[in-house]
Amino acid sequence: MKTLPDDIHVLTGSYVLDALTGPERDDFERHLEHCDSCEEEIRGLRETAARLAMAKATPPPAGMEQRVLSATYRTRQLPPLVSDLAARRERRSPRLSLARPRLLLAGAAAAVAIVAGLAITQHQLDTGRSGSSAISSVTGAADARSETMETSLGGTVTLVASARQGEAVVTATGMPSLSSARVYQLWIMGSSGARSAGFLTGTEPVLAAGLVPGDRIGITVEPAGGTSAPTTSPVVVMPLPA
Repeated sequence: MKTLPDDIHVLTGSYVLDALTGPERDDFERHLEHCDSCEEEIRGLRETAARLAMAKATPPPAGMEQRVLSATYRTRQLPPLVSDLAARRERRSPRLSLARPRLLLAGAAAAVAIVAGLAITQHQLDTGRSGSSAISSVTGAADARSETMETSLGGTVTLVASARQGEAVVTATGMPSLSSARVYQLWIMGSSGARSAGFLTGTEPVLAAGLVPGDRIGITVEPAGGTSAPTTSPVVVMPLPA
């Protein structure tokens, strides 16, 4: 179905959910190149969709990863089509046979690189899975409470805390971008002083752990790499939600 120009602005939600197909998607993407309002709305909808998904995320069942990896060794790959084999044989030349040792060496080097890359990727997946599980545990806790406050620089900070778990998830929206020499540093501020809980980057959630009653969450602008104690006045200080 062809989308009328007057109606194309209402397709932002469908586009974010990947519900547009074929010519309709192509038309909207061409429209998106020249429509700042639709582009801004899409960014906001994507952030909202990501937060909703994060709130409902659950860790995979125990042993699922091992079962999937085991299945890959038992599942036979489909052979190439006969016509493809014939075409490749017709294109084969004597030079290919002479180059085979070099191709085998290159293939071995590529295999080593792939194995190393898979190891790094698996470590990143494990780290991301652990962080996502901890964040979901807080946002989905029965005693989870949330609070949103504006910062002195603009934008807002949302805090979702579980007193029973002693943890909180902090996200920021609309805060000004900083130069590469500065970072937004997150602090847990208590009676014994302030301790760092990490850095806020874009809209990525940050988990603050080890909270006790009376603690507050603060954010300061610090030099790149962070500091051991706040060196500037906080742009926002938030008490834990009651």
